[in-house]
Amino acid sequence: MAVAAFPTWELWRERRVAEELVQTHGESGEVYGYVCQFGSGSTLSPLAPLRRDLEAVEELTTEWGVAAFVVLLGLVACLGRRDPGVTGRRVAGVLVLIAVVEPLASLYGDRGICREAIPLLSADWFKGVAGGWGITQLFLLAAAALLLAASREMRSVAAGEPDGSPAGTVWRRPAAALVDYLIIGVVLGAVGGPAWPLIGMNFKIAMGAGLLERADTYLFRGSVRPADLAVVIGLYVYCWVQHAVWGRTLGKRLLGIRVIDARTGGRLGAGKAALRTLAFPLVALVPGVGLWFVLVDGLWMLLDGEGRVLHDRLLGAAVVRDRVTEAQPQT
Repeated sequence: MAVAAFPTWELWRERRVAEELVQTHGESGEVYGYVCQFGSGSTLSPLAPLRRDLEAVEELTTEWGVAAFVVLLGLVACLGRRDPGVTGRRVAGVLVLIAVVEPLASLYGDRGICREAIPLLSADWFKGVAGGWGITQLFLLAAAALLLAASREMRSVAAGEPDGSPAGTVWRRPAAALVDYLIIGVVLGAVGGPAWPLIGMNFKIAMGAGLLERADTYLFRGSVRPADLAVVIGLYVYCWVQHAVWGRTLGKRLLGIRVIDARTGGRLGAGKAALRTLAFPLVALVPGVGLWFVLVDGLWMLLDGEGRVLHDRLLGAAVVRDRVTEAQPQT
């Protein structure tokens, strides 16, 4: 816990230093910083909103010591007779994920007064990511290594991961969510790009802000724009229809998982799929509490014996492996 808490301590220390500098030299550079941030911090890339939203989640986890809290949850899970080996791997995986988000989501720049943004996935961007690893990542990875070492002797050996089992879905769920996010970003770029200028919205700024920030700014602060409302409705329909009809989105198909009714083993049905979509991902868009729900919802798997997240546990759903191709009618 001490090793995992170091990035939070370092962040608070840097903020104290910054506050002392402001008190000493004034706030003359603050407006300049905002101009640079919003003037060069957006891009037409479909990865831009994902980068911004990952950055928002990473800021929250670091500021409030989520990494150390994850270690504490792992200890509580083991005291509750959970498998120490499985719990150790889950907690270590969460710490590694927190470590890699910051260098991947950072906005790198190279030239110009405000440092022009480097395009994502370009050669210069990969150089920036390689150089973005610092003391924070070192301590988080060290904490993950300590957890794996502590649980090594108690690690249980699973006898395979058959289809229909929740085993092996812990990392596939967030990976599938990222794939779905990118698909939605591509659709927004193809469909919304030509339309948004007609309603007076700068598409580059809208995309660069991310879904979470755009919902916070336009949907929940008394300034509803039709384009942003259409984004929320489209996101809901995308998740609800696919879960109700097939039990999986395009991202889940790619990762080989699906959502089932935990009691019957069948599809959720339209009603339960609608409630599940309201619980996730739409709740994440609610300002102030959305990101907290995402964190609590995801970390619940550390305490759940089957590795299910909170909204699935409450709704009686489960995410399972599904590597069998659906049977096709014979000709």
